[in-house]
Amino acid sequence: MITQIPVIYVVALLFAMYLIAYFLKFRSKNVDAFEKMKLSLILFGIYSIVLWLCVPSTPTLATFGYPETVNDIKADEQVLKLLQDYNKTIVRTTEVLKWFLFGFIWFFMTNIYLYATHRENEFNPKNKQ
Repeated sequence: MITQIPVIYVVALLFAMYLIAYFLKFRSKNVDAFEKMKLSLILFGIYSIVLWLCVPSTPTLATFGYPETVNDIKADEQVLKLLQDYNKTIVRTTEVLKWFLFGFIWFFMTNIYLYATHRENEFNPKNKQ
């Protein structure tokens, strides 16, 4: 499923979607800045949902997966398997969090830029003439 796909491919696809939306909608001078911000918010929502789906299910980290006594571990292979499962889950969750933070900062900064240019164009005396 989506948890098996490398996160960089998912982020690249979502970034391509953002660029397509930018070239189709954001380049138009007729569109209000708040319409651009609304589109950016929708794209960020899609980005967040897709990254949320990339997070592995965490039954491997749930309490029922822990051995309760030393006798529950009969071989070194069991310890190795348990540690590998935990490591894969933690690494995948860390990757998703890293890309979510990148996307959030990208979204936040582009919306600040959109709002600032909107306010500049609104109050610029050169545009009033």
